[in-house]
Amino acid sequence: MKPWRHRLLIVLAVWLAIATPEASADSAIAPFVGVYVGQAEVYNRVGTLVGKRDLEVVIEDLGRQRFRILWTNVSLVDGRRDLPGVERRVGEATFVPGDHPQVYVQQMRGSLFETSRRMDFLAGDPMRWASVEGERLGMYSIALTEDGRLEVQSYVRTLTEDGMDLEFQRVYDGDVDRRIVGRAVRVE
Repeated sequence: MKPWRHRLLIVLAVWLAIATPEASADSAIAPFVGVYVGQAEVYNRVGTLVGKRDLEVVIEDLGRQRFRILWTNVSLVDGRRDLPGVERRVGEATFVPGDHPQVYVQQMRGSLFETSRRMDFLAGDPMRWASVEGERLGMYSIALTEDGRLEVQSYVRTLTEDGMDLEFQRVYDGDVDRRIVGRAVRVE
């Protein structure tokens, strides 16, 4: 093997060893890592039940105090997934340590090969952060809507014996617009 190929293989092996995420047992996110499935009820601004959703949440420890949350919501029609009008929404956020203990900020760049860009709050990009306090993982965002109002979202996941309780709330200019409450179990 040519010497430069040998060096390239060594560099690649070292890079893969460093870049491979490992779950850290002492990380704050470790108890939350897993896949969860469940269902939630959706309430409008006056507290009336307006729908149900199937939920899937995946929480991954990326190592070095970084983690990713992936979520899928399926809005049911008459409690079913096999009718016209069913909607599926998918989201993902990666968080890195912030300036305060147990507070994490959303990472704007997804990988080494993507170009980094600055968040543009005035163009509607949400500012997201997360916090971990014991059995509670909160994810929060603030965004400026097209009509100039503030939209604030909070999504709190609290560990239970068999999974987690979920509570989502969306607030426009101080008024609760939507509330979603659910439960999910940890699956393998």
